[in-house]
Amino acid sequence: MAAHPMPMGRAGARRPEFAINRRSRWFDILIVGAVFAAILFNLLIGPLAVVVVFGAVCAFCLFRWERLPGMVLECWPLFLLPAMALLSALWSDVPATTIRYASLYTVTAFAGIIVGGGVYRSAYLNGHFLAFSIYSVASALFGRWVEWGEGAGDAYAGLAGSKNASGDMAGVATLVTIVFVRAMFKSNRRIAGLAACGLFPILGWLLVSSRATGALIATIMASACLIAWLFSERFERQVRGGIFVGATIAAVLALLTQQWWLQPIFDLVLNASGKDAGLTGRTELWAFGDHLIAERPWLGLGYGAFWLKDSVDARYLWDMMGIASHQGFNFHNTIKEILVHLGYVGLGVAAIMAATGVTMLLAKTMRLASLESILAFTLCFYFAVKMPFEVIGFDSMHFTTVTMYALFAVGMRRDDLGDSRSAPSRRGAWRLGVRRGHPVA
Repeated sequence: MAAHPMPMGRAGARRPEFAINRRSRWFDILIVGAVFAAILFNLLIGPLAVVVVFGAVCAFCLFRWERLPGMVLECWPLFLLPAMALLSALWSDVPATTIRYASLYTVTAFAGIIVGGGVYRSAYLNGHFLAFSIYSVASALFGRWVEWGEGAGDAYAGLAGSKNASGDMAGVATLVTIVFVRAMFKSNRRIAGLAACGLFPILGWLLVSSRATGALIATIMASACLIAWLFSERFERQVRGGIFVGATIAAVLALLTQQWWLQPIFDLVLNASGKDAGLTGRTELWAFGDHLIAERPWLGLGYGAFWLKDSVDARYLWDMMGIASHQGFNFHNTIKEILVHLGYVGLGVAAIMAATGVTMLLAKTMRLASLESILAFTLCFYFAVKMPFEVIGFDSMHFTTVTMYALFAVGMRRDDLGDSRSAPSRRGAWRLGVRRGHPVA
């Protein structure tokens, strides 16, 4: 993790570099790491994941209370979709269930806003790396294999609930590690950077062994853009801007035209790996989703009101898709999942929120090109590629939800203008050895 200069106390004595107290940057790193680690290890720790995430949120509110007003004011559009999820209890057939799941979703979203918009900028990257590196090593050592397709062999699910989830986590960990290594070398911490490079063989093995086609394609594309954006730092401002703009335009064009090229590549990789593309079952699943959307198009069924064990339709889809556990499943398409549960009104709210976050993140990244904003924009591109085939940012207590809200918050926060939220209160400024207006690292 990135080390920081030791603050000077009242008597001029140096405090320990890694001291953890109310103003310590390590406290922020632990908050970010705890949120992601709890969700990544969710399958192992069960309900404790909710306790840890809620505890991290409460810890931030208690010990970083002076940052809350600014964070909420800057990131207020990100509260629109959680509010819509809570309001959907008014028309849900199972209001109590909707309130429960929507509350969990709201906590998850708020945790993501804290990760991207409340903690020190460096904690966004370092906390990511802390959680994903620990999880990746543990997953490689203690994970499991699962059956995959007919005659296609086994796939490695690691410690995740499925091979696709394992592939996603490995893909995100790869992108985070690339940026972390760059940060270490940029700050002249070469030993830490070289040590982090040791994760790449593990992550590559996890990604390939998971047989997660979508994660593999998205990781390759996002890594190429990420390296181009990072490479642009080596040049003068005009050249750097040209490289960044060129890579960004290529990424945006790829997203806009993915309906023509992504599915053929998806099928090609499936066939090359020995799996019949038709085995994914998405066509039948999407057709059933369209039927549900047509029944209640405007407001949907209510958040979390479909995938229930006492739902005949849900049990039919679980049996059709071979989901024996009857949990942890969705329509494998972000737009359809939102439409089923919140209708076109909910989709409109989500689109406004996402458009605002992406626009502000893109503008900040092109203007400042900090490592944190580059990572956030890369993760945005990574998950945008996967949205036609997976549900991103709409599940409660899921790492993609934390990630999406966090990257939007990175774009919305105004720390590039001087982050007053991160400065201590006037009463404790001298005692803690921190000057007002000191830039956030």
